Amino acid sequence: MDITAAAIATLISSCVATIVTLLINKNNSVKNLNDQLDDIIKIAIQYPYLESPGFTNTWNENKGKDDEKYLRYENYCTLIFNYLERLCKFYKFDKSKIENFMNVKDWIRLHKDCWYNPSITFENANGYSKKFKETIDSYIK
Repeated sequence: MDITAAAIATLISSCVATIVTLLINKNNSVKNLNDQLDDIIKIAIQYPYLESPGFTNTWNENKGKDDEKYLRYENYCTLIFNYLERLCKFYKFDKSKIENFMNVKDWIRLHKDCWYNPSITFENANGYSKKFKETIDSYIK
């Protein structure tokens, strides 16, 4: 079978286009992760108590109260952990890549009480993948 110059050029062009598309998709994914993180940070700036250890440490004794601050906090934690799951999946759970992207250890540890004790029993146990739950546990323990 003879391979013509046109066939070779088409094959090379196709490979280059595929590589360019993959690089653009990766860059868009990283930009999307950065944008989502910025949105979470904006919430924390608007409601600074959400990132305050003095407040987060009171989660367990107040989670059952119909208090707007604690309702907001639980939703905020859901945003955080949903975001972290997307981040972990993007980096295929490679901790060194995740940690190069951002400081997840301190963030996870700050919100561990809400992670382990959500107001809806088993919410986190049923709502996240096994691999993600193992990753979160590895940072807390």
